[in-house]
Amino acid sequence: MISLEEALRLVDDSLAGSAMAGDTIPLRQALGRTLLADQFARLDLPPFDKSAVDGYAIGPDKESDEYELLETVAAGRVGTASLRPGTTVKVMTGAPVPKGTERVAMVEHAREEGSRVRIIHSSKKPNICREGEDVRVGDCIAPAGTVLGAPGIACLISAGITEVEVARPFRAAVISTGDEIADDPADLRPGRIMNSNGPMLAGLLTEHGMMPVSETSVGDDLSATTDAIRAGLEDADCVILSGGVSVGDYDFVPHAMERAGLQIHFRSVAIKPGKPTVFATAPEARGRFALGLPGNPVAVLLGFHLFLRRARSLLCGRRTELRSFRVLLGGKFKRRSAERCQFVPARLAADGTAQAVAYHGSAHLLAASRADGFFRVPVGTTVLDNGEEVEFFPILGRLDKPVISTRS
Repeated sequence: MISLEEALRLVDDSLAGSAMAGDTIPLRQALGRTLLADQFARLDLPPFDKSAVDGYAIGPDKESDEYELLETVAAGRVGTASLRPGTTVKVMTGAPVPKGTERVAMVEHAREEGSRVRIIHSSKKPNICREGEDVRVGDCIAPAGTVLGAPGIACLISAGITEVEVARPFRAAVISTGDEIADDPADLRPGRIMNSNGPMLAGLLTEHGMMPVSETSVGDDLSATTDAIRAGLEDADCVILSGGVSVGDYDFVPHAMERAGLQIHFRSVAIKPGKPTVFATAPEARGRFALGLPGNPVAVLLGFHLFLRRARSLLCGRRTELRSFRVLLGGKFKRRSAERCQFVPARLAADGTAQAVAYHGSAHLLAASRADGFFRVPVGTTVLDNGEEVEFFPILGRLDKPVISTRS
């Protein structure tokens, strides 16, 4: 059994130097794709000095209560008048301001009377967005490895970028193992359960911008499992399996990985849930790998976030750490054994504390589905007191309420 940190290092080392093929596509089609090259601004942002408000452009002349109005400039147009002492130009939000403008008085702070403008409230706020104050031509605004979201695409377009080189979609084959699982309620009988891991993994892949190319089930059979792994790796970048990874008489996944020509890097990690996790790579197909997760669904959920997402990011040219932040624990937590790092399903309360949900163990998928994430209990810790600071991982993607910071 190795530590979580050592397991993650082995994932990094075994996939180092591997990279997915790329495509150059229109930026508008790149949502959720991963950049393979740094992106440099082709335009200054803003591209000119522009007004941040609807108001009146005023030059460096001494402050006055009244100005002569020369013209009005709308956004998208360029004015022709030059500011002189005692004059002003009305500018709309986003419009270029005349050369020499030092501040823009808001329309709410002025009164327009024919060709005269009287300032009724004085403010020293400039209300000007200066050319290049956000981005300069040549600035790197999106490094390789960035997963493009809607704001990122908008930023690149505003900087004059219309095409990008991105990694092709990451493909994964999902295999659920075990004689006990059924894909149809009509096939249930004593001793059998519904296959929840396969649909969950396929859904997680889709949620995180990956492509499930297949979802299959195999019984507890070495040859069938070996064949399924081989078939999966022919069409996908990885095979992700659930069940059959421990040391029982019918746990064939590690042996099947070896028979399929894979090199196993670890098969036991000091985490709870998820101790019997297996990670292997294909020496003959660089960058392809298999991840074997336990059969219990909470362990599958956790293992997907800890290992699969990390491996995928490495192949797309980046290394990412699972997002976490520090919060206070709401309630006391106790456990008997402290030899493994434990991830406890929890929700974030209105006061920002992490509160463990009612949880019966790693088969209790309903508990995890009602949680906002996990808090981590370090190796060697058996008791966490109410109000103690813990590390929280919002890996379930359902944080739709604000988190109250507990740090000064």
